[in-house]
Amino acid sequence: MGLKEKVYLPEIARGLGITAKHLLRNLRHPSRMRTVEYPDVQKKLPPAMKLEHRLMQRPDGTIRCTACMCCATACPADCITIVAADHPDPAIEKYAASYTIDALKCIYCGFCVEACPCDAIRMDTQKLYRVDYSREAFVHDTDYLLNNHPEGMDPVSRYLEVVHGSAPAETGSTAGIPHWQGGDRPIPRAKQAPSQP
Repeated sequence: MGLKEKVYLPEIARGLGITAKHLLRNLRHPSRMRTVEYPDVQKKLPPAMKLEHRLMQRPDGTIRCTACMCCATACPADCITIVAADHPDPAIEKYAASYTIDALKCIYCGFCVEACPCDAIRMDTQKLYRVDYSREAFVHDTDYLLNNHPEGMDPVSRYLEVVHGSAPAETGSTAGIPHWQGGDRPIPRAKQAPSQP
């Protein structure tokens, strides 16, 4: 290490020169700036980005969750709590009487969505930023999750009815639309290689 590096002043001046060069270039050509003037300008988020959760409903308006506990079991952060109860309809075995997600624990991995066998939970709300004054506000209960649908997205999941052939007539309008846009096309799954005997 030479005397020039030991003194540090020339290195500090060189660093400030680089910063000043970028500043002047951005002031001359603001359209070429790589930064976004947040919060006035926000970047568009990808449609399949995993963000805040929402619970889906059946066509009759009831909660789609069957309280199978697959999402709570798959969750690595242990942030999902489900209380199961018997459903009044004898054709449906049980339902989630209480479904809560602690958003402060959640790591937004999407394992709950992947594990759910009945398309009861999705993470396609496009809600990225949430601010509050208490921790309790980040514990999302059943009512919040059932009403957390983005504008223009259907709260009813018709995917299972379409797959199993019992879809109501109005589902024709959602055919082929990806599930994160309120349609019936499922998440693409990885194909498994056939097992060798």
